[in-house]
Amino acid sequence: MIVEAGQLALALAFVVCVYAALASALGVARRSSELLVSGRFGMYSVPALLLVSTAALVYAFVTSDFSVRYVAENSNLAMPRAYTWVAFYAGNAGSMLYLAVIFSLMSLAAIVGIRRKLPYTSPYATAIMALVLAFLLGVMLFLANPLARLEAVPADGQGINPLLVHFGMFIHPPLQMAGLVSVAIPFSIAMGALLANKGGSDEWVDQGRLWGMIAWLVLTFGLMLGSWWAYTILGWGGYWAWDPVENSALMPWLAMTAFVHSIMVQKRRGMFRMWNMAIIIIAFTMAQLGMFINRGGPVPSVHSFAQSTMGWLFLLFMAVTLIASTAAFIWKSPSLRSRGRLESILSRESAFLTQNVLFLAVAFATLWGTIFPIFSEAASDTVVTVGQPFFNRVNGPMLLGIVLLMGVGPILPWRRAAPRNMFRMLRWPLAFALAATVALAALGVTRPVALLASATCALVVAGIGQEWLRGTLSRHRAGEPYHLAFARLLAANRPRYGGYVVHLAIIMLAAGAAASSFYSVQRDFVMRPGDTRTLGDYSFTYMGTTHTSFPDREEAYARFDVYSGDRYLGVMEPFKAEYPQFRIASTIGAIHSTPIEDFYIVPSEFSGDGQAVFRVLINPMVWWMWASGPVLLLGSLIALSPRRRPAPAVVSVPRGAHPAGA
Repeated sequence: MIVEAGQLALALAFVVCVYAALASALGVARRSSELLVSGRFGMYSVPALLLVSTAALVYAFVTSDFSVRYVAENSNLAMPRAYTWVAFYAGNAGSMLYLAVIFSLMSLAAIVGIRRKLPYTSPYATAIMALVLAFLLGVMLFLANPLARLEAVPADGQGINPLLVHFGMFIHPPLQMAGLVSVAIPFSIAMGALLANKGGSDEWVDQGRLWGMIAWLVLTFGLMLGSWWAYTILGWGGYWAWDPVENSALMPWLAMTAFVHSIMVQKRRGMFRMWNMAIIIIAFTMAQLGMFINRGGPVPSVHSFAQSTMGWLFLLFMAVTLIASTAAFIWKSPSLRSRGRLESILSRESAFLTQNVLFLAVAFATLWGTIFPIFSEAASDTVVTVGQPFFNRVNGPMLLGIVLLMGVGPILPWRRAAPRNMFRMLRWPLAFALAATVALAALGVTRPVALLASATCALVVAGIGQEWLRGTLSRHRAGEPYHLAFARLLAANRPRYGGYVVHLAIIMLAAGAAASSFYSVQRDFVMRPGDTRTLGDYSFTYMGTTHTSFPDREEAYARFDVYSGDRYLGVMEPFKAEYPQFRIASTIGAIHSTPIEDFYIVPSEFSGDGQAVFRVLINPMVWWMWASGPVLLLGSLIALSPRRRPAPAVVSVPRGAHPAGA
């Protein structure tokens, strides 16, 4: 009965979404407040219905109800119960339900937020959100129902994909999927403002920026956790391989990064209105393309999330929304004329625009490299995959240019800067970058590209430090202690200084990626118990392997005693499990991590005679990549936190006195 209740709730949610879209559209056309209220309250009820369906599916997993097809396909009796939540979105049907639940909750929060602040935009935005949600629910109901029953009930299920049995799976797939679907919220707000002829009024900018930042932040952490998962479990020894599934989240992230920067120019100067509409349309299109790739698209991937044939429905829906939004953009473009204009190349607006062009250029280059195998197969019946060298060579220089502008742009004034003033503002950051380059060269960093990347990162850090120092000293001269001056400086302009903290996090990430890319050391060792090998300053002794058999897998833990010079680092135990049923292996590298470098051991092969093959790596500064996450979150919270409005002063007027001018 619980599963049937979930089925009913799912069907009702679909009907309510269709009704909410129609009621909102008709309410605008007929100027009927009753229809508008009815459509809005319909959307308010959808999350509750979908939570009932979610509870029914979780109950089926917990009770091992293998009469539910999705449960039988994605769990078994040997699966740890802790991974029920992972199994929930391990396949297409369950991940679709997860997407619908998350998007319904986000839509609820967004509609509540814009109902009073954007009264003219709200009905259009509500209708668009309802249509997106109706599509997700329609695909579930008619093609991928997570609560569908089997005619013959198996005694046990097939089990979860072994690569998903990892702590990172509790947070990486949910965040990445939530990030992709959340792009629909700022898209709906922007399109709602456009259809309501409010695109040129800028009244939607604050809500668009808020939800743009939320979508960007969720996508960012989804990508970072995906890199961490790859680094720890897949045995790559790395964190990024330009795989299509990785790129599927990177492309909308790049577009959303351009959007959250460009929207600030519209808020401050009333510029880039058409540009921002175009960017959010591109971002939503790329987010849908990401969901298409994740749902079994034809692009070859080493870890496609869930294979199926329904990915083409996402492609069709993407085409419909792209055509419709582009038509609306062209139709309403006269209302998007900006009140300001670009006055000089040497200005903050120009730096933002150039940076945004580079973001989109990287996104489209990544898109071409991702979908090229489709065209190669169609043209020559041969799948030609595009690997890391292409992406590194094409995107690398553009990404370096983005980082450079990230340091120069915020220093430039609005409207125009005189060349002499520009040099004055940049002289100390340039001097710091030069000093850092000389110091790194003295320490042995000799590759020109690595030195250039390091100098660029140093320039950005020095620029941010200069802005903080100037602001803090200015407030200190007014009588504030240094610590209060710095804290109040951040609070006085939270979007700006929170953005600086985010930029510092990006520099931490970029520095770690650059150092580990250029100076990583890797070797494979064939070892027997008792053998000792060295790599760099590290020596490691293979003590043996412990093998354990389980009904669904064979596990092997290798044991190493590891030294760095004369200092004993302790025992490191890399892990490998073989799953015969899936014909797949799961590895977890043993990692000793410091801010300077990671020492990484991953097992490659175990032989029956005790011999084993291990891949050993020294990856410089990877620690800084993971440490950038909390810094990025802090900066985003500062940028998004509401600024306190000063309380109105209360003036006591003596009895009998008259206010001035009375």
